[in-house]
Amino acid sequence: MYHGSDKLFSKLRRHKASAVSGAPENEKLNMIYLTPDYDFALALAARPMGYSKIDHTRRIVSYNLDNFDPEREVYIYVIDISKIPEDKIIKIDELQVAVDLDEIVPVEVKIHKAGEVSRHYSIVPSLPNPLRA
Repeated sequence: MYHGSDKLFSKLRRHKASAVSGAPENEKLNMIYLTPDYDFALALAARPMGYSKIDHTRRIVSYNLDNFDPEREVYIYVIDISKIPEDKIIKIDELQVAVDLDEIVPVEVKIHKAGEVSRHYSIVPSLPNPLRA
């Protein structure tokens, strides 16, 4: 499993997800979010400040391109899910699980440039958040 971030940590710690208003409640939990999809983790890590959207099915990311720096370092945390008790894992959807632990120590941290997301997704400019009026 993987966790994507633009910040370097020695441990992943639980925090409230920064979901947009109108997002499902299970995407706003105070937990550690993981994904089985490396490319999706990279797309999450590469997100710049501002409204963004990831369409994993169509392989398109919408980012605020004014804030997107393709040379910015981002991090993919590799997690050994077998070390996490099953009762602490909550399936969100096919691309995400939430882990109800205070912290997780990754087995590895991989460093990428944010622009590498373009190898896996088309990048398009984001429009203003339609849920914030």
